[in-house]
Amino acid sequence: MKFNEKFPQLKEKSFLAETLTNTVFSTMVLEDQQVSKSKIEQIVLSLLKEQELKGNQFFSN
Repeated sequence: MKFNEKFPQLKEKSFLAETLTNTVFSTMVLEDQQVSKSKIEQIVLSLLKEQELKGNQFFSN
């Protein structure tokens, strides 16, 4: 079973953005780095948008 078949909700941009934001924020907190969650969210959304504009997909069929 492929990763994208096991977790189909990751194909949804909003779910993916939330998951990435929470993961990065949690990791940075563990490393004692002070970055606001809203700043991380902005970065994640801009990277996702950039990938969309390039036509790249995170998961291929």
